[in-house]
Amino acid sequence: REAWRDQALDTILRYAIEHVPAHRHRRPDLDDFPVLDKQSMILEPERYLSDEHRSLPAIGKHTGGSTGDPWEYPLDRQAWAESYATQIAFLARHGVAYGDRRVLLGFPASLGLQGLGPARRLRFAAERTDYSLAGFEIDPATSLDRAERASVRSARLWYGYASTIARMAAAVLDADRRLPGPPLIVTMAEPLVPTWGDEIAQAFGSTVVEEYGCNDGGIMSHRCGAGNLHLADHQSLVEIIDEDGRSCPVGRDGAIVVTNFHARHLPFIRYRVGDVGAWGPDRCPCGRPGRTLARVAGRSGDFVRLPDGTELAPATFFVPFNETTGVRRWQIVQPAPDRLAVRVETRGGWGPADRATIVDWIDDRTKGQVAIDVVETEPFELTRGGKHRIIVRRC
Repeated sequence: REAWRDQALDTILRYAIEHVPAHRHRRPDLDDFPVLDKQSMILEPERYLSDEHRSLPAIGKHTGGSTGDPWEYPLDRQAWAESYATQIAFLARHGVAYGDRRVLLGFPASLGLQGLGPARRLRFAAERTDYSLAGFEIDPATSLDRAERASVRSARLWYGYASTIARMAAAVLDADRRLPGPPLIVTMAEPLVPTWGDEIAQAFGSTVVEEYGCNDGGIMSHRCGAGNLHLADHQSLVEIIDEDGRSCPVGRDGAIVVTNFHARHLPFIRYRVGDVGAWGPDRCPCGRPGRTLARVAGRSGDFVRLPDGTELAPATFFVPFNETTGVRRWQIVQPAPDRLAVRVETRGGWGPADRATIVDWIDDRTKGQVAIDVVETEPFELTRGGKHRIIVRRC
């Protein structure tokens, strides 16, 4: 396994040196390649495209634009096929066969603003994917209606945004109901907050699994029962680096950087995907081999920055919300360096003790440097793609 990955890495590096203008002077050593971000490749595409790109079969893909700068890019058919096959194999391990009915929820970028093209319509037909319930709206009435309609689809799989499915579950539970769900629900596109996973399982009686992926870089992973995200290491090599470019030890948050073994049309080598994460243990308690991520903490800009320069990732704040019974959904807004507004959507059981727990925890983690307001009436902010944001920093 390790020998194969070493050979795959050497092959893609040598290919880039021979065929990509930006890399022609480099050595076949990963450390000799700079860390690249999306903007570098957008601004100078001719430097990063292979000189063989016109003869390489590729498909047009685009990012979801959650960072505010959506990007359309070419991806080799082989690279896409590797990712697609990984997901098929994962679903099969959970009892969902190719062609079993599935329901798509949320509004994944694959749907596009102009609707589905012929190739995607054909693929969805082969998969028996029902996308009629996709949409941005997550108000209680729409969420309950979506849950009721999804429940009668007799699907084996629901696949979609974590926040969309969580809102469906919340609407069902608020109505004091339970609805039969599919055997498997896979959430993607945003972190699955633990309380969301619990409510989804409670409302629909389904197994809930979190997926973390990145088409442009070639990452695909799924969270196991032990709580770690298992990387598909036949697709890519993942690094986690600190602000100085050094490799992060297990448990420390850093920038996720990826090298896709299969992309030739536009090679993604040491590509900074824009997310922050931390390595999981070298040996996962679940017994599956390979590297794991303990968490994906959020987008690289989704941090609270304290007046003394300390930066706190979203995972810093999970504990008080997970340990209170009265909070269903939350969002932290930082309008100024010394102020935090904590937006909460409450449920039965919310009271002064919950508010005090949240304020005390955040005050301790922020070292008393910020004023903390807990608000129950402000609307939550979503990304352009309809995803829930945990941290909104405006300063």
